[in-house]
Amino acid sequence: MGTGHERMRVTLDTNVFVSALGWNGAEAAVIEMVLESQLQLCLSTQILSEFYRVVKYPKFGFTDKEIDGFIGRLMPLAVFVKPVQEIHIITTDPDDNRIIECAVGGKCNYIISGDKHLLQLGEYEGIKIMKAPDFLQLISSGEED
Repeated sequence: MGTGHERMRVTLDTNVFVSALGWNGAEAAVIEMVLESQLQLCLSTQILSEFYRVVKYPKFGFTDKEIDGFIGRLMPLAVFVKPVQEIHIITTDPDDNRIIECAVGGKCNYIISGDKHLLQLGEYEGIKIMKAPDFLQLISSGEED
């Protein structure tokens, strides 16, 4: 760290945003790092629209105000990626490919996800895919270089 190199670039899966909004866990800690400019968040319109679709499920009980406030804080800090290539590596849940497309297009170092299909993949073109708690552990151990 501390050598003034570019911040790590991350793409977050929809489920990470939802967890961060609703629960104070590792996902929220990752979002906090984005808000404190320790991480560079890459987003795509596909991920955003998927987030809005999922987060409105009645089971979560989030208000529009909570949702908009949450995204409103992230938006100014996010780099918006227009994915350049279509990726079809995950066939069981094609939506997962949108996450990978964003990460590839945004030249990300990490994809943070709680999704089993993505986690099974483990890595794609050098982009490591991991759960938020594992990512935080990695970062705090300082071994991400």
